[in-house]
Amino acid sequence: MSDKTLLSVIVVTWNSDKEIGKCIESVSASAEGINYEIIIVDNNSSDKTSDLVKGLVQKNSKIRFIQNTENKGYTKACNQGMEIAAGENIFLLNPDTVLQGSCIAQLISKLNEDRKTGAVAPQLLNPDKTIQFSCRTFPEYRDMFFEMILLSAIFGKSRVFSKWKMNYFSHNEEREVDQPMAAALMIKKDVLDKTGNFDVRFSMFFNDVDLCKKIYDKGYFIVFYPGSKIIHEKGVSIYKDRIRMIRIWNEDCLSYFKKH
Repeated sequence: MSDKTLLSVIVVTWNSDKEIGKCIESVSASAEGINYEIIIVDNNSSDKTSDLVKGLVQKNSKIRFIQNTENKGYTKACNQGMEIAAGENIFLLNPDTVLQGSCIAQLISKLNEDRKTGAVAPQLLNPDKTIQFSCRTFPEYRDMFFEMILLSAIFGKSRVFSKWKMNYFSHNEEREVDQPMAAALMIKKDVLDKTGNFDVRFSMFFNDVDLCKKIYDKGYFIVFYPGSKIIHEKGVSIYKDRIRMIRIWNEDCLSYFKKH
């Protein structure tokens, strides 16, 4: 096996003691035979997350742990991980995920199939194994308007009113997409070197939208690949502090439209 680190998995935790163990176990199983590292960045959790991660570090030498003494927000914490990552490919992964089968090998293969592929995303599944719609187009003002007046909900399959959230797309076929959710997003390191990491003006939301836009602006494209599957318990972190998350979403949304 090559001495080169093929993959760096970046996981940001915050009060994730119910999820992190299953997530890391699934990563280790899926990455068997691959030279990889896992970088866990904890945002000053008040539960047992840090203790659990320290226990995981003792059992697995491939895990590196950054323990923040304050909650830096998702964007800055994720950047901390990306800045020290040694892998040729960077896998951004939420702690509320469980990888299925040889998910990692499949994503690495698909990502490096074409030199113009900048990033690749798996199919996300709900805990009951139904498909989770995870792809978006780059948002425009009219998309926000259709969301606000509920036309996107009323005409969920419309390519006009529901264009942004792509509810018309089955999420069961491979295709190029603008922006998959960064709950599970694999990016070539040399592409990140050109785009830069997450823009810190986005605290938690729209950082992935902005990053995907930068990937396209550099001449690469992004592939949604349903052959690779991950169970994602959507919204776990958000529901832990819902009121504050809604406020941050609104602020980050405004920041995105100011920038673009």
